[in-house]
Amino acid sequence: MHEGHRERLRQTFLEHGVSALHEHQLLELLLTFAIPRRDTNPLAHSLLAAYGSLDKVLAANPYDLMRQEGIGPQTAVLLSLAGALMQCRSALCAERTALNTPEAASRYCQALLAGAKYEETYVISLDKRRTVLHADKVASGTLGETVLYPRLVLECALRHGANSVILTHNHPSGNPKPSSEDVKTTRTVYDALQTVSITLHDHIIVGNGCTYSMVRDAVLSSGEVPAGYAMVAEKEN
Repeated sequence: MHEGHRERLRQTFLEHGVSALHEHQLLELLLTFAIPRRDTNPLAHSLLAAYGSLDKVLAANPYDLMRQEGIGPQTAVLLSLAGALMQCRSALCAERTALNTPEAASRYCQALLAGAKYEETYVISLDKRRTVLHADKVASGTLGETVLYPRLVLECALRHGANSVILTHNHPSGNPKPSSEDVKTTRTVYDALQTVSITLHDHIIVGNGCTYSMVRDAVLSSGEVPAGYAMVAEKEN
């Protein structure tokens, strides 16, 4: 019975694609490649209940996944690998995206950090037209903190030949308001980039369905802010 059900899922995917399957069915089908002789439907539902969505399951730390009943190393690696490949594909597709409006920058940062369970920081390198050259993860930490070294930001910007950069990180708590350390780090990075004539356009913090812009609240010097960024990244629903 399980084999017949799996075959129906495979055929549905082959004939109609991802849109023809529900989240739990997609996860169930993916799990069959690591769990060949067990009904994966209950496990798929259990994982979705634990993490909230398919995106969050695939973005989960593999060691965290292995704490879930029924998940061994092979299954954890498969799920994490699928998530990492999705993120790579999204990043490659987005690398020629122009962040020339506050709304575009905010959307890009939210997409980049979607599903991140722990705090992560990215440097988004831009050319003179504010087209994305590359997005580098430069720091990751616990649920509530991470450490960002200005030297790493400089290295990324120089390696990609950036004319300017945007910093972004997430607050897993859901509240995007910056801490005093966030403000201090932003000012330090801003000053470091100025020494090599690279502009820090903004530092956008991603919360739960909303963003906070350092530019909007004048954490960055208004004299260095490009036109259009004075009211950047207001809270979005």
